[in-house]
Amino acid sequence: MIIAITAKEASLQSEVDPRFGRAACFMIANSVTGEVYAHDNKEGIEASNGAGTGAAQLMAEYKVDVLYTGHVGPKAAEVLDKAKIAYHEDTTGTVETVLDDLARDIPAQEAAGGQAETVAAPENGATRIAIPADSDKGLDAQRSGHFGKCAYYILVDIKDNEIQQVTPLLNGGHTQGGCFAPVMLLSGNHVSKLIVAGIGGRPLQGFRETGIEVYAGIGQLVHESVDLYVKDQLAPISNDQVCGGGPQ
Repeated sequence: MIIAITAKEASLQSEVDPRFGRAACFMIANSVTGEVYAHDNKEGIEASNGAGTGAAQLMAEYKVDVLYTGHVGPKAAEVLDKAKIAYHEDTTGTVETVLDDLARDIPAQEAAGGQAETVAAPENGATRIAIPADSDKGLDAQRSGHFGKCAYYILVDIKDNEIQQVTPLLNGGHTQGGCFAPVMLLSGNHVSKLIVAGIGGRPLQGFRETGIEVYAGIGQLVHESVDLYVKDQLAPISNDQVCGGGPQ
């Protein structure tokens, strides 16, 4: 699903811009890859007229599925309706809070027939765990100390303490300071357990709210953390174990 949010600044911490056509920028998010892109709306701000319809056409070019903003004028609404873009008015708060709220709802919506996942669901009741890694070398990959900025997530499907499948998942990247990207990426790809070196309070809450249990893991390589998990030697992270300084 592609999501657009009008913003006063090109930042996840920006307040939602109540204007549509003349918003300062549009934050475009992909719920599958977790990537968030900022589009500067200078052209719309400086337009003498037709800013709303121009912005609506831009949403169609970005293949946006849903738009969050303050107000959409009647002409812009016609263009959005024709492009089959859903829109929600009277949106308030920050871009990040809007995306965090969506992170709890989108996986279920997509499972019901929306955007296809990158990796198919685990088979035969297996549990899928994810470990941030520096490469796509599977169980032999070096673990990453930054779950949000890692190059890959190694997805490991386990059933009856046996590894069923190992799949590298490319991290689409995320705007600095936001926990939306990894939460959406992993929840959208059927992960139920995450093993990290450390995590902040806000992303920990985000993972919990989407049903992903977060564990503190040790070891230099992915397979070392997996071995400890299989041997039941890892414990879920508690609130008093979170890192300071915000999301990782």
